[in-house]
Amino acid sequence: MDIRRAIASDIEAATGLVELDRRQRQKHQPLFWRKAAKSAAATREFFGKLLAEPGTFFLVAVEGSQMLGFLVARKFPSPPVYDPGGDTYLIDDFCVLEPRHWLTVGEALLSHVSTLVHEHGAVQIVVICPDRDLAKAEMLRRSDLTIASNWWTKPLK
Repeated sequence: MDIRRAIASDIEAATGLVELDRRQRQKHQPLFWRKAAKSAAATREFFGKLLAEPGTFFLVAVEGSQMLGFLVARKFPSPPVYDPGGDTYLIDDFCVLEPRHWLTVGEALLSHVSTLVHEHGAVQIVVICPDRDLAKAEMLRRSDLTIASNWWTKPLK
Protein backbone atom coordinates (compact mmCIF):
# COMPACT_ATOMS: atom_id res chain seq x y z
CA MET A 1 0.00 0.00 0.00
CA ASP A 2 1.25 3.44 -0.95
CA ILE A 3 0.14 6.63 0.83
CA ARG A 4 0.71 9.84 -1.09
CA ARG A 5 -0.78 13.24 -1.81
CA ALA A 6 -3.80 13.11 -4.09
CA ILE A 7 -3.52 14.21 -7.72
CA ALA A 8 -6.22 15.19 -10.20
CA SER A 9 -6.60 11.65 -11.50
CA ASP A 10 -7.53 10.48 -7.96
CA ILE A 11 -10.63 12.66 -7.73
CA GLU A 12 -13.01 10.24 -9.44
CA ALA A 13 -12.10 7.31 -7.18
CA ALA A 14 -12.24 9.48 -4.04
CA THR A 15 -15.65 10.77 -5.12
CA GLY A 16 -16.84 7.18 -5.55
CA LEU A 17 -15.70 6.27 -2.03
CA VAL A 18 -17.36 9.27 -0.43
CA GLU A 19 -20.60 8.61 -2.33
CA LEU A 20 -20.66 5.05 -0.92
CA ASP A 21 -20.09 6.51 2.54
CA ARG A 22 -22.93 9.01 2.10
CA ARG A 23 -25.38 6.29 1.12
CA GLN A 24 -24.46 4.38 4.28
CA ARG A 25 -24.72 7.44 6.52
CA GLN A 26 -28.18 8.37 5.31
CA LYS A 27 -29.45 4.91 6.34
CA HIS A 28 -28.61 5.82 9.95
CA GLN A 29 -29.71 9.46 9.93
CA PRO A 30 -32.02 9.95 6.94
CA LEU A 31 -32.51 13.70 7.41
CA PHE A 32 -29.15 14.89 8.75
CA TRP A 33 -27.08 12.86 6.29
CA ARG A 34 -29.53 13.04 3.34
CA LYS A 35 -27.42 12.88 0.19
CA ALA A 36 -28.04 15.73 -2.23
CA ALA A 37 -29.04 14.75 -5.76
CA LYS A 38 -25.92 16.35 -7.25
CA SER A 39 -23.51 15.48 -4.43
CA ALA A 40 -21.04 13.64 -6.69
CA ALA A 41 -20.64 16.61 -9.07
CA ALA A 42 -20.27 19.02 -6.15
CA THR A 43 -17.69 16.71 -4.57
CA ARG A 44 -15.61 16.49 -7.76
CA GLU A 45 -15.48 20.28 -7.95
CA PHE A 46 -14.69 20.64 -4.24
CA PHE A 47 -11.96 17.99 -4.30
CA GLY A 48 -10.41 19.66 -7.35
CA LYS A 49 -10.12 22.91 -5.41
CA LEU A 50 -8.63 21.14 -2.39
CA LEU A 51 -5.68 19.87 -4.42
CA ALA A 52 -4.25 23.39 -4.60
CA GLU A 53 -5.51 24.76 -1.30
CA PRO A 54 -2.67 25.83 1.02
CA GLY A 55 -2.88 24.31 4.48
CA THR A 56 -4.77 21.27 3.20
CA PHE A 57 -3.50 17.70 3.11
CA PHE A 58 -5.43 15.44 0.71
CA LEU A 59 -3.93 11.96 1.00
CA VAL A 60 -4.81 8.72 -0.76
CA ALA A 61 -3.96 5.11 0.01
CA VAL A 62 -3.57 3.03 -3.14
CA GLU A 63 -2.60 -0.50 -3.96
CA GLY A 64 -1.76 -0.88 -7.62
CA SER A 65 -4.46 1.05 -9.43
CA GLN A 66 -7.09 0.68 -6.68
CA MET A 67 -7.81 3.39 -4.15
CA LEU A 68 -8.29 1.83 -0.73
CA GLY A 69 -9.01 5.07 1.10
CA PHE A 70 -8.42 8.78 1.36
CA LEU A 71 -8.56 11.61 3.83
CA VAL A 72 -8.62 15.38 3.76
CA ALA A 73 -7.12 17.40 6.63
CA ARG A 74 -7.75 21.14 6.54
CA LYS A 75 -6.44 23.82 8.86
CA PHE A 76 -9.37 24.81 11.06
CA PRO A 77 -9.51 27.95 13.20
CA SER A 78 -10.10 27.45 16.90
CA PRO A 79 -12.94 29.49 18.39
CA PRO A 80 -11.57 32.72 19.90
CA VAL A 81 -12.52 31.55 23.40
CA TYR A 82 -10.14 28.55 23.19
CA ASP A 83 -6.40 28.49 22.74
CA PRO A 84 -5.02 25.00 22.10
CA GLY A 85 -1.53 26.48 21.63
CA GLY A 86 -1.20 25.90 17.90
CA ASP A 87 -3.06 24.91 14.79
CA THR A 88 -5.97 22.48 14.64
CA TYR A 89 -6.61 20.35 11.56
CA LEU A 90 -10.10 19.06 10.82
CA ILE A 91 -10.39 15.67 9.14
CA ASP A 92 -13.89 15.46 7.75
CA ASP A 93 -13.71 13.63 4.43
CA PHE A 94 -12.11 10.33 5.46
CA CYS A 95 -13.23 7.13 3.76
CA VAL A 96 -12.04 3.60 3.15
CA LEU A 97 -13.20 1.09 0.57
CA GLU A 98 -14.60 -1.40 3.12
CA PRO A 99 -15.18 -1.20 6.90
CA ARG A 100 -12.51 -3.86 7.49
CA HIS A 101 -9.94 -1.41 6.10
CA TRP A 102 -10.30 1.07 8.96
CA LEU A 103 -7.80 -0.77 11.16
CA THR A 104 -5.21 -0.95 8.39
CA VAL A 105 -5.72 1.65 5.65
CA GLY A 106 -7.57 4.14 7.86
CA GLU A 107 -5.00 3.92 10.64
CA ALA A 108 -2.13 4.31 8.18
CA LEU A 109 -3.71 7.41 6.59
CA LEU A 110 -4.39 8.93 10.01
CA SER A 111 -0.88 8.25 11.24
CA HIS A 112 0.66 9.69 8.08
CA VAL A 113 -1.38 12.89 8.14
CA SER A 114 -0.83 13.33 11.88
CA THR A 115 2.91 13.44 11.28
CA LEU A 116 2.54 15.87 8.36
CA VAL A 117 0.29 18.36 10.16
CA HIS A 118 2.41 18.21 13.31
CA GLU A 119 5.44 19.12 11.20
CA HIS A 120 3.40 22.12 9.97
CA GLY A 121 2.58 23.43 13.46
CA ALA A 122 -0.54 21.49 14.43
CA VAL A 123 -1.13 20.64 18.07
CA GLN A 124 -4.31 18.67 17.49
CA ILE A 125 -6.53 16.97 14.96
CA VAL A 126 -10.31 16.74 15.03
CA VAL A 127 -11.85 13.81 13.15
CA ILE A 128 -15.53 13.62 12.20
CA CYS A 129 -17.04 10.18 12.82
CA PRO A 130 -20.73 9.41 12.41
CA ASP A 131 -22.32 7.88 15.49
CA ARG A 132 -22.99 4.47 13.96
CA ASP A 133 -19.71 4.07 12.10
CA LEU A 134 -18.43 1.55 14.63
CA ALA A 135 -15.42 0.36 12.61
CA LYS A 136 -14.13 3.90 12.13
CA ALA A 137 -14.77 4.74 15.80
CA GLU A 138 -12.80 1.67 16.88
CA MET A 139 -9.84 2.72 14.73
CA LEU A 140 -9.97 6.23 16.24
CA ARG A 141 -10.02 4.79 19.77
CA ARG A 142 -7.07 2.51 18.96
CA SER A 143 -5.25 5.55 17.57
CA ASP A 144 -5.60 7.32 20.95
CA LEU A 145 -8.25 9.84 19.89
CA THR A 146 -10.92 10.77 22.42
CA ILE A 147 -14.42 12.17 22.00
CA ALA A 148 -14.53 15.93 22.56
CA SER A 149 -18.09 16.61 21.44
CA ASN A 150 -21.27 14.97 20.17
CA TRP A 151 -23.88 16.47 17.86
CA TRP A 152 -27.48 15.59 18.59
CA THR A 153 -30.21 16.02 16.02
CA LYS A 154 -33.99 15.83 15.83
CA PRO A 155 -36.16 16.16 12.74
CA LEU A 156 -38.74 18.91 13.14
CA LYS A 157 -42.07 18.06 11.56
